[in-house]
Amino acid sequence: MHRWEPFIPRAPRLRISRTSCCGEYELAAEGGQYFVLHPTGDGGYEETARGVYAHALEAWARLASLHRCSRKAS
Repeated sequence: MHRWEPFIPRAPRLRISRTSCCGEYELAAEGGQYFVLHPTGDGGYEETARGVYAHALEAWARLASLHRCSRKAS
């Protein structure tokens, strides 16, 4: 399980390199670190798996593969 923390920007530029089907999870980079972002629903974001690219990519891939998009018809 991933531990989610509030996203607090630490560098002037945020880059998104991958996004899940409906934007629920995004693989992001900032100041040489990678992490997964998730919207909180109130306009903010939470983050998890901050660190090297391989660690964040693995977390993003796992979360995205398990995600069931609520915007798609069942």
